[in-house]
Amino acid sequence: MNTENNLNDNDIIELEEQRKGRNKSTTVNKKYINSSAYKKKFDAISNSIELSRLLYQIAKTCLIHRSGTQIEDMYWVDLDTISIVAEETEQTVEKRVIYSTATKRKVKRYKNLLTLHNHPDSFPPSIEDFNSNYDHNYTIGIVIGHNGSVYMYSADEKVNANYYKLLVEEYIKKGYNEDEAQINALEEIKEHFQIYFREVTDI
Repeated sequence: MNTENNLNDNDIIELEEQRKGRNKSTTVNKKYINSSAYKKKFDAISNSIELSRLLYQIAKTCLIHRSGTQIEDMYWVDLDTISIVAEETEQTVEKRVIYSTATKRKVKRYKNLLTLHNHPDSFPPSIEDFNSNYDHNYTIGIVIGHNGSVYMYSADEKVNANYYKLLVEEYIKKGYNEDEAQINALEEIKEHFQIYFREVTDI
């Protein structure tokens, strides 16, 4: 007997996603990322209509490409020309971005770069994101979650990764979930270190 005959449309979609190796928890709601509410988040990032439009298009492309996976894409935008100057979209290692030799070479040419990458688990910027921002002297970074969240961040000094992890663990022990613990840890670090981050909303 064909069991698929007894499944509704949502069950069939989920089954197909599983067959393709898709992860339900990191599947993107395409209706939302195509909505005006999601677009408004990028309108709130910059007064430049051209930059906001470019970032929104990059975000949609990135999320659709990596929907249902644990893999990250990353783009580099030159804020002086408002153009994409590098991208890593062929990653195979989960939850990290490995710079190719070509990307490393390109990144060194620019002094006013914005980076944008996705977080499949939809967590805020990691401490590695902040430290990479500092090491490469990027102007600003943007993290887009598969749940539709958008974060901006930057760093003017490095933060010890072990210190950050200890803070996160302390908040988890207090009853916060992983996402809440990371945000609270970053808020605490922000009081003592020169880092910046905020969640971008559509309000």
